[in-house]
Amino acid sequence: VPDEDTMELALSSDRFATLDLERDLNSHSSAYCTMQALDNKARVTLFNACSNPVKLSTMINKRFKLLHIYAEIIQVKSEMSGEMVNAPRVILIDDHGQGYQAVSTGIYNSVKRIISLFGNPATWDAPHTVEVQHVDLKDGQHTFNLLVID
Repeated sequence: VPDEDTMELALSSDRFATLDLERDLNSHSSAYCTMQALDNKARVTLFNACSNPVKLSTMINKRFKLLHIYAEIIQVKSEMSGEMVNAPRVILIDDHGQGYQAVSTGIYNSVKRIISLFGNPATWDAPHTVEVQHVDLKDGQHTFNLLVID
């Protein structure tokens, strides 16, 4: 949901924060979640989607209905330097409560674009169908991207 004063995307959770990758990585923000887990059934769905997600890499060229997004900053070992660095861990939750996880700046950026164009998933009339794409980068690197199919 855009904040009218700053036009930044805001979280739909108890903590009000913005979805800005550079700031998130530098400020160690904890998490972003579009699902309002107000009852025990919703909490169980969210917990299970985040605790036992499918790797998004197994979903390349496959489609699912995106219902909610959970994102957090985690520490990972840099392939380049070998040092621990912050990275976005994104879990996409489908209309059946299944989570799909990626530690991917590409997916994080896709999520930012989806929210900026379609709004917070909690406000959607229906889930959007998305397709996972594998994108080759320079020097043998790769990332993932989402296409909205509707």
